[in-house]
Amino acid sequence: MTCKNLIGTFMCICPAGMQRRPDGEGCMDLNECRAKPGICKNGRCINTVGSYRCECNDGFEPSLTGTECIDNRKGFCYTEVLRTMCQQSSTNRNSVTKSECCCNVGRGWGPQCELCPLPGTVQYKKMCPLGPGYTTDGRDINECQVMPDLCRNGQCINTIGSFRCHCNIGYKADFTATSCVDMDECSLSPKPCNFLCKNTEGSYICSCPRGYTLQPDGKTCKDLDECSTKQHNCQFLCVNTIGGFTCKCPPGFSQHQTACIDNNECAAPNGVCGSRASCINTPGSFNCECSKGFSLDNTGIECEDVDECSSNHRCQHGCQNMMGGYRCGCPQGYVQHYQWNQCVDENECQSGTICGSASCYNTLGSFKCTCPSGFEFEQNAGGCQDVNECSMGSNPCIYGCSNTDGGYQCGCPGGFFRAGQGHCITGSGFPGQLLEDEEDSLSPEACYECKINGGGKNGKHKRSTDENDLKEVILMASVDTQAYLPMNLSLASLLNKEPLLELLPALQPLEHHVRYVITHGNADEHFRLLERRDGKSLLRLGKRPPPPGSYRLEITSMPLFGPRKLHQLEDQHDSDYLRGEIGDALRIKLHIHLH
Repeated sequence: MTCKNLIGTFMCICPAGMQRRPDGEGCMDLNECRAKPGICKNGRCINTVGSYRCECNDGFEPSLTGTECIDNRKGFCYTEVLRTMCQQSSTNRNSVTKSECCCNVGRGWGPQCELCPLPGTVQYKKMCPLGPGYTTDGRDINECQVMPDLCRNGQCINTIGSFRCHCNIGYKADFTATSCVDMDECSLSPKPCNFLCKNTEGSYICSCPRGYTLQPDGKTCKDLDECSTKQHNCQFLCVNTIGGFTCKCPPGFSQHQTACIDNNECAAPNGVCGSRASCINTPGSFNCECSKGFSLDNTGIECEDVDECSSNHRCQHGCQNMMGGYRCGCPQGYVQHYQWNQCVDENECQSGTICGSASCYNTLGSFKCTCPSGFEFEQNAGGCQDVNECSMGSNPCIYGCSNTDGGYQCGCPGGFFRAGQGHCITGSGFPGQLLEDEEDSLSPEACYECKINGGGKNGKHKRSTDENDLKEVILMASVDTQAYLPMNLSLASLLNKEPLLELLPALQPLEHHVRYVITHGNADEHFRLLERRDGKSLLRLGKRPPPPGSYRLEITSMPLFGPRKLHQLEDQHDSDYLRGEIGDALRIKLHIHLH
């Protein structure tokens, strides 16, 4: 306690932490914990004689004087706060104290985003008594650890109360020396590139103007040979120049920028090929083509007449040369074409009367008169005359032959009837009314033919030389093969193996080359057809004789010719010999009544 003199009296002054007694005599202790509410924030105040001390909460520690609790908790420091929310991208994830964060450039701290006091405020001065760069208890803040992305593109170096940046190559420190910015190398003197320079982030790129190429050193340029590297668009010839190239064209072409345009020599006013030739333009040149009958002379641009008669003119009946061509004489049957210089066939059939009643067919240099089958053309008669097939050496009939207008009919031996064109048939059950024309059976011209010793072909059907046997009856009567042939027979007579029906060919080509078969009505095999050596085929009862009743059979002929024999006949006659001479196959239908 000190004494202070006053005018006419004195006053006792108590030291810090003490206060005057109520009676004014002396000093007594001041209880700061009661007198100063709020002291020892983040802790508990304990009074002492003349002073006090703070007992701090967890995460806080007393100051050097023991009268304050300094925040010693660790947490993330954020440099950006948006609407009281700390931005996660603004922290470097290093745990620091609140004063290390807020006494630097921090704006928020801790998991609850406690806002830092603004610089200049009482709260800031209390937290940062020594100013920015120092903690509350006066320790230097290592900004390189606290501040995120500090000294990007460089290295952060801490200093007392601050820091500085050591920048990478291509970057330089800004005026505050606290960040690294890109260095514009292209603005340096001397410039790093000989020609074009482009600055990039932390570096630069050198380039060359068109027509030049960058050298391996990345700075200098040299001329680009566009012709050898094929970096040109010339249509024909390329010539390299410094910094570029030029295009050239061959003779016959005109230069048009990089393209070569063909000169059309044929468009010249006076022409280049004369009057007898046509001009054909070609790329870079032209050709002269002469008209027919002319050829180019030695100059290659004039045409002269060709003497076709002195070379291979193909005229067989005389040749006459003409300007631009030639003329041929024509043989008989040919005439000179009205437009072309050649012989063409004369159509003799145009007259309409040259063949009379026959058909006229024009041929090359001549003509041909043709008649229907069974007729032949006779010029003296003025048309087609019937051919008597029965009087010719190639008489096709075995037994007897009757000539008809345009054809013939083959007869059958006695007791047989004609069936179709080339077959004979007989049966014991045939009634007389089956004949198509009964008068044909005894025709004086067709029914008899004298055959000495049975003088058929190859001596067939020989008979005795008795005078009474010199003649063989030949029947021309025929049966209707379109309708069913009725046959009324007794089973008793047939069981003696008597034939129901006999068939034989009447045409010589079919002899021993035909087979008669049952095609319908014999499912139970009650009937059978047997072929004998003499060429006859017999219809008999089968091994299982049929019971009495009616039966309908159909019998068909099948010509039997091997490929070699058929080709031989066609070579001798015509390609359709079988159909033309033999006709359609025989097809007869029988209605047999057995009792």
